[in-house]
Amino acid sequence: MPDLLDKATVVGRWVWLEFNVPPVKEIKDNLKKLGFHWNGQRKCWQHPCGVPRMRAGGDPRSYYQVKPASEMVMNEMSTKPYSAKEYKVITLRECPLPEQMKICDNPETAAEYWRLNIAGNPFYDSHRECLAVLLLNTRHRVYGHQLVTIGTMDTLLVHPREVFNVAVAMRAAAVVLMHNHPSGESTPSEADIKVTRDLIRAGQLLKIDVLDHVIMGNPKHSSLRELGYFYN
Repeated sequence: MPDLLDKATVVGRWVWLEFNVPPVKEIKDNLKKLGFHWNGQRKCWQHPCGVPRMRAGGDPRSYYQVKPASEMVMNEMSTKPYSAKEYKVITLRECPLPEQMKICDNPETAAEYWRLNIAGNPFYDSHRECLAVLLLNTRHRVYGHQLVTIGTMDTLLVHPREVFNVAVAMRAAAVVLMHNHPSGESTPSEADIKVTRDLIRAGQLLKIDVLDHVIMGNPKHSSLRELGYFYN
């Protein structure tokens, strides 16, 4: 990002970037789809950046104020340090499920969901501990999951805020916690047990049931509920 800011300038109210590209048809077509056009006088591809007029052959920098983009960023940071933003949750990818897996009420089903969908996530790293949360409705049907955090080969930083963030936004009735052990051993550690109990208490405050915490090893998996570490 800093490299782009160094190359960009602010023309009026728009950020301006130029690309000197050879006239290859495929590249030209892609640039046109993005809104760029060829400026024959300046021998470069340029984007109108919201300027609908004086397009052909003109240079908007001749009639708009020009300054470095990095300068604009610094000024905005100093004058508007607490600007609010609007957020929304969007679907990243679709994960079709077999009929027998739509209800996730046991560790075996959760483990199969992990192997089919989470282990194939582009951000998943089997050599590091990864925490995922399965989102369930009132019938314990899976309608989504979130890969919450990725740690090191033997450590994972977990906080209830991140674990229940999407669950609250998506109005999940229950969740199943899951994480992997890169060592292949699925036996829970003392830290796993403590964190699980902390998350159970957090879920009780939010009225979101934590149904289980499944630890994925290779090839076995362990359920903290079945091992007796859950309590009401």
